[in-house]
Amino acid sequence: MPRESAYMIVERVNGKHDLKEIKRGLDRLHGVTSVSVNPSHNLVAVDYDSSGTSYDEIENRLNKMGFEIAADASAINTR
Repeated sequence: MPRESAYMIVERVNGKHDLKEIKRGLDRLHGVTSVSVNPSHNLVAVDYDSSGTSYDEIENRLNKMGFEIAADASAINTR
């Protein structure tokens, strides 16, 4: 199981409700093993099995939910 991690700053997040919605929506994506959100920085960290999903699929799911990725935060590497 090839494990990957994605870190991203998400735009258009309005409060804890949106963060819970992001977590719930990404948790349902096949291959995602964990989702963490940092509300003070709108940082979303996703651990996933790359044989089940991809960074692009995670980004597409966020877009379908009405959120946009402002930046790839892979260099931050914190939760």
